[in-house]
Amino acid sequence: MRTKLDAVSIVAVLVTVGAFSATAPLTAYATGPVLALALGRNALGLLTLGPVFLLIRRREVRRTFSGERSLFRKEQRRAVFFGVLAGTALAAHFATFMSSTRLTSVAMATALVATQPVWQAVIASLQKNPLPRVTWVGLAVSVVGAVVASGVDMRAGTEAVVGDLLALAGAVALAGYTALSEQARPDVSTPMYSVLCFAVCTVELLILCLVTGTPLFSFTGDTWLALLGLLIFPQLLGLFSLNFALGRAPATAVSVMLLLEAPVAAVIAWLWLDELPAGSAWPGLLLIMLGVAVVVVADARRADPTADGLGGPIGPGGTIGSLMLPQHPLLTLDSAPGDDAHAFLWRLAHAGRFEEVEAAIRKSENHAVRVHGPKSTEAMHWIEVRAVVARIAGDPGLAARLWLAAARFYSSLPRPDLHERRACLDRAFHEWSNVKDNHAIGQLASALREMYENDPDHRPEVPDAIDRRLRRRGIHSVPGAAQGLVTRTATTRSVTEP
Repeated sequence: MRTKLDAVSIVAVLVTVGAFSATAPLTAYATGPVLALALGRNALGLLTLGPVFLLIRRREVRRTFSGERSLFRKEQRRAVFFGVLAGTALAAHFATFMSSTRLTSVAMATALVATQPVWQAVIASLQKNPLPRVTWVGLAVSVVGAVVASGVDMRAGTEAVVGDLLALAGAVALAGYTALSEQARPDVSTPMYSVLCFAVCTVELLILCLVTGTPLFSFTGDTWLALLGLLIFPQLLGLFSLNFALGRAPATAVSVMLLLEAPVAAVIAWLWLDELPAGSAWPGLLLIMLGVAVVVVADARRADPTADGLGGPIGPGGTIGSLMLPQHPLLTLDSAPGDDAHAFLWRLAHAGRFEEVEAAIRKSENHAVRVHGPKSTEAMHWIEVRAVVARIAGDPGLAARLWLAAARFYSSLPRPDLHERRACLDRAFHEWSNVKDNHAIGQLASALREMYENDPDHRPEVPDAIDRRLRRRGIHSVPGAAQGLVTRTATTRSVTEP
């Protein structure tokens, strides 16, 4: 992944913003019943993307239906349970957000549903994951903005206020969908989980339509065109352009740029539907966007900036490490790191079965050494896996040492792999930032600073950040032999040691 936004990445994000911004205007334009429209949109997305997802994991599907890997084995019942709950939350999002676009302005509905990262932060706090002070500041700014903007709607009438509340409910439901998906994802692959979750959503929306007596197919030509637009733009074009952008650009920059969705949606509604919120609502809308941006950026500063498969798995619906991207339905970016073997290791590690994890890693590592050699990337891969397990075990010092060992390996190749070296080095710095013991902090600081200074084009601000942390901790000198200590420890210490 690039460390800066290049021209191609910017174009990809702008395409994403435009595609997702069409959601609310298309829904407001359609004349059919909202619940039927929500059902149609979800069903079309499932029918279009579901077969593709299942094709990607066709071997898993074959094993599942042949009985070799039943979805109802003990370790996967939990995934099914949370998948059903997540599908319910997604159905609630579709029903509430799409209904809100008929009752309040497109700009207001889009801005309020974009507060999803704020509610995600609240859920994290309720799960006893403490949030930094700046995140609470961003949350407060968003709440003030919502109050200001909704005050204008209160003067406009009860219908607009109901629309605002429905949009907020849609944001909360989407945050719930992401949180529930995080609980389910370690035990089932992304394609299988996506199909399960979206199938539940489709069935529940169908039941809701039948219970409320909503006509399912009484669509006009305009509504069918709107459904087609929802499929082409947010479901397909938006999904793939966002995936492309996240493969090239920093997640923080992408997530902040996605906040342009609200003003772009307002412009589309103005040009197409001749609809704009009252002038006095704009300060509130801007405060909402500012607050969400503060929450996203503040959370990104706590996350691993280079997290991907091994350093911090991409979470369902767009969570990277702990960074919460603005979410969109049918956007499930998560995948278990590596293949099924890795997913198995993560499950064991999260269950605290570290001796079994180490035995499995050793077996795979020995095989890689025999087949590819002790200095191969295939063998080094298992050092990286150990680093992830150390992180799960709550040992950031060991994780940092292991990532440093991996970074040195990529530097020592006949053709040094600068991309992988930088990624491993950033992960080492992130883990070092979580170390609490002053002795370990001092031991690692010298090696970290040295490696960053040897690559001055890569994050030049990090050596100063290292020095600032040392001063804050009252550490005035660091060992000079840190390099040898890091390499020796990383290559000999087991993840099962205390």
